[in-house]
Amino acid sequence: MAQSSFPFGSSSISTEDQWSRMFRMAQVDGVFATSEANTDLRVTASNSSTLAVDVGEAWIQGTYYRNDASLNVSVPTNSGGLTPRKDLVVLRRDPSADAVSVQYKSGGTSFPTLTQTLNGTWELPLAQVTVAAGASVVPPSDVLDTRWFVGRPVILGNSSDTRPPVRGQVRIVNGTDIYMGDGSAWNFFGSAESMAAKTYTPVWDAGGTTINWGSGSVNIGRYKRLAGNLYWVKIQLQPTGNPPAYTDPIRVTLPFNTQGSTRELFTVAYSQATVNGGQSFVGTAMTFPTTDGANRIARIRVALSDGISATTAHVNSRSVFTNDPFNIQNGDVLTITGTIEIA
Repeated sequence: MAQSSFPFGSSSISTEDQWSRMFRMAQVDGVFATSEANTDLRVTASNSSTLAVDVGEAWIQGTYYRNDASLNVSVPTNSGGLTPRKDLVVLRRDPSADAVSVQYKSGGTSFPTLTQTLNGTWELPLAQVTVAAGASVVPPSDVLDTRWFVGRPVILGNSSDTRPPVRGQVRIVNGTDIYMGDGSAWNFFGSAESMAAKTYTPVWDAGGTTINWGSGSVNIGRYKRLAGNLYWVKIQLQPTGNPPAYTDPIRVTLPFNTQGSTRELFTVAYSQATVNGGQSFVGTAMTFPTTDGANRIARIRVALSDGISATTAHVNSRSVFTNDPFNIQNGDVLTITGTIEIA
């Protein structure tokens, strides 16, 4: 099998087939338009025996096409019986004629198929037309817009550029954030950071003293971007030792600074190993950004009774310490999950 490549100084593009082969890979076929609602090469009917094709441009199998004035296309009379005829208006690239042109293509009880032969005749649909039995006049309701549109290349940018938000165009900001243009705004679509969760090592302390949970303890933090500056976070702790009884509540770092002075809330689940008593609780973890900084969970709170009789009882909760209200030790599991809005 022979190999070929072009263009080079010794192998320039010398035929239209070579041109088509190369450039049909650079751009998909279709009509150029800033929106699918635009009128570029749109086919319309007006209760007459002709259809109008609006001005517009297109790309078809590596060949550029332009129509710079409204074009009329005649509708053949449907004289083939008592059933409607289903036709197409197509954009046809015909290498034998060295031309691209709008053509009317008659069908039957079903729409005709598109001719699409590589390096030969190639058609793109512009509209489906239904012609009533015995008629050549087509009302507007019997023309269905079936234009294909060209795609738009992905563009790169940064958070401060002011490129117009072209409809249907994808923009990658700062190498990670993906936005989709809708013609009036860039809408956040996703992020490379949201494809898979990342990990970090949480740092636990009590009043500034780092807590040692034991050699080989499980201390894993995971986070994943959900949208914009909103992140999901999970922290799981499984001690292998029994830390001292510190006099301050336990705290743990987050992977990011939280947003301003807003308090963030997380769900906490704790369970003791059977040998440690087998008790458990579900509580709430929270940030205190104005006093304990914006990058840590400052308190883990669990609801507890204050011991007063039921008629005068007050709803109460207590902060969790290394040994109060439960003695956290080897074999226990402490899990914190929630979302944070980062700065």
